[in-house]
Amino acid sequence: MRQISLDQILANEMQLIYNNVEGFEPVGGNLRKWKGPVGIIQGTNITVYATIYISPEFPRIPPQVEITPKVNHPNVDDNDFLSLQILAQWKPRYHIYQVINDVRRLFANVPARPLRTKHMSTARSVSRSVVQPIEPRTVSHHTVSKQSVPTFNERSQTSIEKSTIEAEIEAYQHQINELNKQIEKKRAALIKKAEPSHSLKELTISVLDDLKASSRASNDLLELLNEKFDDGDLSSVDYLKLYRKYSVESYKTNKKIAYLENVGGQVMPIDLEKRLDFEADLYAAIVTLDNLARGYENGEIEQVAYKKQLRSLIRTVFKTRMKLEDLGGFDLDSFVERENLFNRFDKGMRLLQMAEGTGAKDVEMIPFESLKKMPAKTADFVSAAIELIDLTRLKSVARADLLLSDVEELIHVLHSFPSIPQDHWMMEDMKNWKDILSNYKPNEIINEDDCDKLEFQASRWLNEFRRILKDM
Repeated sequence: MRQISLDQILANEMQLIYNNVEGFEPVGGNLRKWKGPVGIIQGTNITVYATIYISPEFPRIPPQVEITPKVNHPNVDDNDFLSLQILAQWKPRYHIYQVINDVRRLFANVPARPLRTKHMSTARSVSRSVVQPIEPRTVSHHTVSKQSVPTFNERSQTSIEKSTIEAEIEAYQHQINELNKQIEKKRAALIKKAEPSHSLKELTISVLDDLKASSRASNDLLELLNEKFDDGDLSSVDYLKLYRKYSVESYKTNKKIAYLENVGGQVMPIDLEKRLDFEADLYAAIVTLDNLARGYENGEIEQVAYKKQLRSLIRTVFKTRMKLEDLGGFDLDSFVERENLFNRFDKGMRLLQMAEGTGAKDVEMIPFESLKKMPAKTADFVSAAIELIDLTRLKSVARADLLLSDVEELIHVLHSFPSIPQDHWMMEDMKNWKDILSNYKPNEIINEDDCDKLEFQASRWLNEFRRILKDM
């Protein structure tokens, strides 16, 4: 693999700093030394500055951060250098702009005080015992020394961390969105007044650079979400919602990069932008279905959350597919093959396959024209059937009351389809299973034999439902 030079690394860091941070500039044009404001000394109008020194061995070696003027702060040593978790727990994938943001967070939460109020070293030691270093947003859960363990209770701390993480992610995404808006304005202005043969080429290079920086930022966000969820800092519902949101941004950014690299100086047409928006929503729904399935099977997602999220995602899949079909030229099987979704998100594709019937042998796929007539009811039936199949397949969570709830919902939805007669074999079969499940105690796990039979029947109901839709 080609070795990346320090100059290339520093150029990339400069691009990321300019894209994500305001107020920092290289000192004397030296890309290994950056300086900018990070806060205000408490009770004054004096600005606190941070100077960041980048080692020749960066990113293997973390940068150093010097604070000026001299201040009284628990994280600043007697030589004016700053201690911070992102520096102490440094990883080569971290970036300078992340250090800057964490320094600013630190001084926003724990303001610097004038040096004249500084006490002896014993006072600083006491101060360190009650001030927790700010956790960097791109760092997973770390072991903190006993001196920096917070004194407030664990539940309050978890709540604060969760709110902080969500706020930072939202702010980060806002920066990306604002950057994209600025790019679009500049691009439109240049196209309008500049020489096409010259300006478009330069413009495309700039747009690509910015898109690639945004792509790296989106990937960092997705990795952060995985780390925070694994560490228990995010609830399953929050994790799924945020991961879905930023999967959309990542997909769109990467597709725009591929398009511009392929066509050179051309701008993506509006109709392709619109299709890309819908495809990104569909892609993100499938990715989130995969996370949902894995979390449910691992016991990380409770049944109630699973049912709610599954229903929302299935509705999104149906809704997005209808929008793409309306645009024309869309084929779900081709989209799945093109994006290699079966190999990348096998569990999410299993749920999609159950919902749509796509990619499976001897399974009817829900037709577009029928889906347009009753999309919400169709999504409700499909979701309830999948929930029923998953409950019986896992067996250990096949509680009678949960299964009964799904069967009753299937019966209710079928009543909404006038083309399905009340004496249809599906209806009679569901009513029979309703009676069987009613004989169990509400929280009782049904026996394995009933699990296997009900799983088989639920699969038959789902396929029969697709066949009926096809004939409507």
